[in-house]
Amino acid sequence: MNLIAKVRRWRSSRLPKPLQKGVAAVEFALTLPIWITLLLGAMDGSYCLVINERADRIAYSVTDIVAQYQTITIANLNDITLAAGQLMQPFNFGANGVVIVTSVYKPPGQNPTIRWQYTGGGTLTRNSQIGNTGGAPVLPNGLVLNDNDNVILSEVFYEFDPLFLSAELFSDGTIYRTAVYKPRLSPLITPPA
Repeated sequence: MNLIAKVRRWRSSRLPKPLQKGVAAVEFALTLPIWITLLLGAMDGSYCLVINERADRIAYSVTDIVAQYQTITIANLNDITLAAGQLMQPFNFGANGVVIVTSVYKPPGQNPTIRWQYTGGGTLTRNSQIGNTGGAPVLPNGLVLNDNDNVILSEVFYEFDPLFLSAELFSDGTIYRTAVYKPRLSPLITPPA
């Protein structure tokens, strides 16, 4: 006979019915904080997954749209990153997020360089993890460029603020996503004007 069955048999044989109900109430009261924490954690976890999915969608959508242009302007980039806020709806992207679009080009026989960068879509202040204009890029996932290759990279930063639990449970609170596409119609190496 297992231990739980022994405890139940002892409890039912020794305690009168009103006390048995009281023991159940005490047990429930002792486990209630655990159940509430699990419920709130599941809600925050689900919320975090939705925000991550939206940040991914923004990164891929912005990169895909920019890669379809033959030449790009600041006005085009403003419109494209404005759409990032729409993709994040119903969550607030303006104060909590930012999109950084970067063009990386590898001239023949040289190392890749960052040709231009654009930051917009939100007011969150973050530095690009790819690098700065004119510098050597830190390409994601071991990406290697061949001579005359040009890629457009988008980085999305979103400051995640959990609904119920502490932000420390969700790493540093910043969600970071990136996407890479090759321009389709022309190399986008000229800085937008």
